[in-house]
Amino acid sequence: MLNWLKLHFIPHEANGHRPHILHHKNIHRILGFVVFLEIFAFLIPSLLVTSNADTGNILPSILSELTNHERTQLNLPALSVNQTLNEAAQEKADDMAANQYFAHTSPDGKTPWFWLKKVGYTYSYAGENLAINFTDAKDLTQAWMNSPTHRANITKTNYTQVGTGVAEGTYQGSPTIFVVQVFGLPAATAAKAPETTIPTEVAKTPEPTVVAVETATPDVLGAETASAPAEVSTVQPESPVVSSGISEHYTNLLQRLMASPRNTTNILLFIIMGIVALAVFLNMGIKISHHHPDLILNGVMAIAVISSVFVINSYISKSNIQLVQSVGYSQTETTS
Repeated sequence: MLNWLKLHFIPHEANGHRPHILHHKNIHRILGFVVFLEIFAFLIPSLLVTSNADTGNILPSILSELTNHERTQLNLPALSVNQTLNEAAQEKADDMAANQYFAHTSPDGKTPWFWLKKVGYTYSYAGENLAINFTDAKDLTQAWMNSPTHRANITKTNYTQVGTGVAEGTYQGSPTIFVVQVFGLPAATAAKAPETTIPTEVAKTPEPTVVAVETATPDVLGAETASAPAEVSTVQPESPVVSSGISEHYTNLLQRLMASPRNTTNILLFIIMGIVALAVFLNMGIKISHHHPDLILNGVMAIAVISSVFVINSYISKSNIQLVQSVGYSQTETTS
């Protein structure tokens, strides 16, 4: 093994000072493997995310896990996955898919809180995030976190529960996946959880307001203001009291990798690029008098191709994600 590594990476007399990994045929093999990864680790899994029949069973759990990961990174308590909220989110996602709209209020006037009341979820505070046109679950979560209003819902400390719904459908003539994430604080726990948002403050208005889809930039698509109950404190609430109907389903590693094809592909490509870069560095740093420009050029070419793949994948994965302005509301507002 050591001899193999020396022949492929270290320029010395046994390999004619020409590390084998930088030979034309091996660089071609490496680039062929990059193409293989691009197809089977990125493109095909990306299609599966938006067409797999199991999408509705897997993605909600993954998105809930990613949401809780963002909260724990900010030292916030994790949200409990509530089955009733899952049902409300799924009802809303199914309705958007069936009626081909993308907004908090449906064409026939159904508001976000309509779905909570329909499934019997009694809340004190609730919020809703929406998204379509994504191929990578991590990129979608990051898009939400990059939008101040969606971030506000994800990081609001008075929410203790979350539910997610995913539905396949058509929007503006193109097939897409509709994602609905609903946050809630059960009415019984209202007194124990003063409302706060960390770290982004949200504009205060008496009623939730819905706006049209915003597509001003290709990478971050979402509104910059939100409707929410007044922010009153930055004190951490007590540990959330979990109501009945909690669903704790954890995804396995393969499911998480398949749901984030761009990020999975990036990891593999970084490893390959690191190996090639190491070979180029060793070839340039050892036996300077025996440099072989053709080998260095091979390595640089491979690094350039892989770097281009990073950029292309990022554009494919992120450019089409669409968000609408997030919404937050209280039981008092929706009954007044």
